[in-house]
Amino acid sequence: MKGGVKKIFVTIIVFLAIVILSAASCAVVGPTERGVQVTLGEVTGGILAPGMHFHPPFISIIKKYSIVPKGMNVSFSVGKDGAITKDMQTVGSQVTVFYRYDETKIMDAIKKYSDTILENAITRSLVASVKESVGKYSIYELVENQDKITSDVSSSLSARLAEYPIEVTQLTISNWDWSDDFDKQIKETMNRTQQVRQAEQDLKLAETNAQKQVAEAEAQKKAAEQTAEADLIKAQKAAEAKQVEADALAYYNSKVAQNYNVEIRLKELEIELERAKHWDGREVPEYVPLTAAGGIVTLPASQNKQ
Repeated sequence: MKGGVKKIFVTIIVFLAIVILSAASCAVVGPTERGVQVTLGEVTGGILAPGMHFHPPFISIIKKYSIVPKGMNVSFSVGKDGAITKDMQTVGSQVTVFYRYDETKIMDAIKKYSDTILENAITRSLVASVKESVGKYSIYELVENQDKITSDVSSSLSARLAEYPIEVTQLTISNWDWSDDFDKQIKETMNRTQQVRQAEQDLKLAETNAQKQVAEAEAQKKAAEQTAEADLIKAQKAAEAKQVEADALAYYNSKVAQNYNVEIRLKELEIELERAKHWDGREVPEYVPLTAAGGIVTLPASQNKQ
C-alpha cells in the first residue's frame, strides 16, 4: 500500500516538473508584439515573430516588445522653456507624440537603449523641433499655420530620431499660450480693429446712402424730363389738333361763304328774271330827284311822258 502511494506521489511530482519545465521553456509572442531570446543576459538569435517559441528553461527568457504606438506629452511653458516666435514673443504649448518600436531595429532597442533613454531622446528632439518651427512664424501666424507647423515638427522630429530604434506615428500641437502682456496687446489690437471695422462700415453706409440719394435725384430728374417731354408732345399734339380743327373750320367757312355767294347770285338772277318778266319796255330812272330838304320831287305827268 505504501509503495503504491509513493509511486503515485512520484508520478505527480514528475508531471508537475514536466509542466513547469514546459511552461518555462516556451513563450507566446502576440500579434502586436515582437520578441527576442535572452540567454544568460545575452541576446541570441534574431527577432521572433508572433507565435509560440521554445527556449532553454531557467537560463533564457523571451523578451517581448509591443509595436503598438504609445504616446507621451511634452509641455512648453511661456517662460524660459517656451518657444520664441519670429517677432520675439515667447509662447508655450502642449505637444502629444505617438511612437512605436521600429520592427527592423528591435535588436538595437534591446542592446543599446532603455525606455528612459528613448523618452529623454524624444523629449529633447521634440523641444528642438518645436522651437525651430515656431521661430519661422510670428505669434499672429501660429494658429493660422497650425497644420503646417505640426507637419514641420513631425518631419523634424523624425529626422532627429533617425538613429534611434523608434518611429513617430502621430504628433499634435494644442493649447497655444502666451504672456499676460501680450494678451492685453491682443485685446487692444482687437478693439482698434473693431473700431476700424466699425468706421469702415459707417463709411460704407454713408457712401451707400449718398449713392442712394444720387440715384433717387437722377431718377426724379429723369422722371421730370420724361414728364416734361410727355407734356411737350401732348401740347404739340394739341396744337396740331387745334390747327387741323382751325383749318377745317376755315375750309368749312370758305365753302359756306362760297355757297352763300352762289345763293345770293341765284337770288339776284331770280329777281332780274322776275323783273324781266314784268318790264313794260319803259326805262326806269337811274335816280330819284330829291329836294334840298330831302323830299322826293314829283315830276309832272307830261315830263314823265317825254
